[in-house]
Formats: sequence, C-alpha cells, structure tokens
Amino acid sequence: MSSPNLYSLNSSSNEREDLLKKKKTAYLLMNVEDALAKNLKDLQQVLAFNERGEVNFILKTTTKVPRGVVVTEGLFWNGNSRTSSVNALTSQRLTDRASASTLYDVKVDVRGGE
Repeated sequence: MSSPNLYSLNSSSNEREDLLKKKKTAYLLMNVEDALAKNLKDLQQVLAFNERGEVNFILKTTTKVPRGVVVTEGLFWNGNSRTSSVNALTSQRLTDRASASTLYDVKVDVRGGE
C-alpha cells in the first residue's frame, strides 16, 4: 500500500531538494510482529519483491500498520532512490473500460536486503 508522505502526496514536489532532504529515503512500514516473524529489525535495509520486480527500502516497524500489510510513504522518482521505485512492483494493466489506470493492492514479500 502506498500512502502520502508528510512532505509529498505522491511524486509531486520531488524536484524540490529541500523536501527530498526531509523525506530522507524510501521507508517500508511493517507491523512489529510481522517483522519479528521474519527476523527483521527496525531501520534495517530490506527488499520488497514479487514476480514483477524488487525494490530496496529501509524498514520501519510500527504497531500502526495491520499484520500482513506493508506501507510505503510517498513516492520517489527512480533518480531519487537507490533502486527502482515502488512502481516496479505494480501492474501496468489498464482497466477494461476506458483504458484508465487501475487501482489495486499489490502482493509482495519482504526479506532482509544487502
């Protein structure tokens, strides 16, 4: 699930260096219990992946995210991230009516990163 970041709703304002510095890096929020079950630690580098691709994040553990769900805050352009953006995990399929972008949940798994 992607949610807004305090400093950007989506990729808007990603050209502003002052806001990028405040965002720091791409974080992945995960429930504390899920992280423990995967032997992952707060602020550890992790890899979210599925059949479409993989993206590196810094893990933030929290009780604010339900078990079984991970959340990315704000979007980073590829040039502002260490790897590809979260869009590497999503489908490019268009809707069957009107050929618009789809709204979807994306299934990913998470493991410790390099």
